[in-house]
Amino acid sequence: MNDLTVAQDIQSLFAAHSAEVDFLQARKLDDTIGLCLSGGGYRAMIYHTGALIRLNELSFLPRLGEVASVSGGSITAGLLALRWPDLHFDENNRAVNFDEVFVLPLLRFSGKGIDIKAALYGLLPGCTAADSLVRAYDRHLFHGACLQDITDCPRFTFMATNLQTGSGWRFGKSYAADYRVGMISRPVIPLARVVAASSAFPPILSPVHIDLSGESVQPTAGADLHREPFTMTAVLADGGIYDNLGLERVWKRCRTILVSNAGRTIPEVGRPTGRWIGQMFRTLSLIQQQAEHSRRRILFGMANGGQRQVAYWSIDAASAHYAVPDALPLSTEEAAAAAALRTRLNPFSPDERRLLLRAGYSGADASLRARGLAQNQPAASFDFLS
Repeated sequence: MNDLTVAQDIQSLFAAHSAEVDFLQARKLDDTIGLCLSGGGYRAMIYHTGALIRLNELSFLPRLGEVASVSGGSITAGLLALRWPDLHFDENNRAVNFDEVFVLPLLRFSGKGIDIKAALYGLLPGCTAADSLVRAYDRHLFHGACLQDITDCPRFTFMATNLQTGSGWRFGKSYAADYRVGMISRPVIPLARVVAASSAFPPILSPVHIDLSGESVQPTAGADLHREPFTMTAVLADGGIYDNLGLERVWKRCRTILVSNAGRTIPEVGRPTGRWIGQMFRTLSLIQQQAEHSRRRILFGMANGGQRQVAYWSIDAASAHYAVPDALPLSTEEAAAAAALRTRLNPFSPDERRLLLRAGYSGADASLRARGLAQNQPAASFDFLS
């Protein structure tokens, strides 16, 4: 294939019109809302919690059809999926017990340090950091629940990266699948292990092994690796390696897409280190960032072409970015401070939590209103922080 043919093929993709061909060739596009929760450790977990507080106030929660999550976003989504049946919605479709059932348990958990303990545990003979992570999630959040204990609607999907195949494992209540391995119907995998797999950042916290021997892995179209050892054990790491925005599940199914991004752009470095390990980590970060930016350009392209409605908010964006006249104040300096917070699973101070909650809440509010998906009713306010 010559360069001209390649250029024509690429151009033909971007020439697809929304009225004729869906850019992603989605076979089934539902007139529903999908929410994507990005990765980013505790920073992401708290930031998304702030966004969900505003989504609840704006009566969005019962309207969600899909929730897809990655890494730290899966901690947030995991508890929301498990506690969803306990939420009491009033006549305005707002969960009146949202703080008690969901917000406060997550904020308490953000005061627990689990990553160093996991790393040290992994140094013991016969032990792994991943197993320590699973136990911590189960002890503090999930209490023995499995995927069959989460809500049916909305559909929650937890993303992890399959280190064996290079593709993504998707875990939900109705099925779990890697398109190269096959599909499990109604999996009974522990929720803590699924969330640990989604948030197991390499090389310290990964890999997480999920035993599939007790599950029935059925072949699917294109499952070229439907054989042992792939169908017996899944060897998984952080879902952000594959898709840190969690878009893949949602943008092929939902006409309206909400993206809460707790990741930040990698800062410029005037004099990059000459040491090999520093170069390695920066190079890997840049590769991941470029992959994320590519997905984001596709997302915005579909929005600009009328194929999807998109509201996108990011931790490093100040209120002025959204051009909403009465947006809640979040300065450029405050947004930069929130984005600069660590992505570890160690304790966050009350001030750090408040900053992240403000950033997530104000970003979701301003983005939804900027895109015409919500009105300022009830009026946005930081009173929930008091």
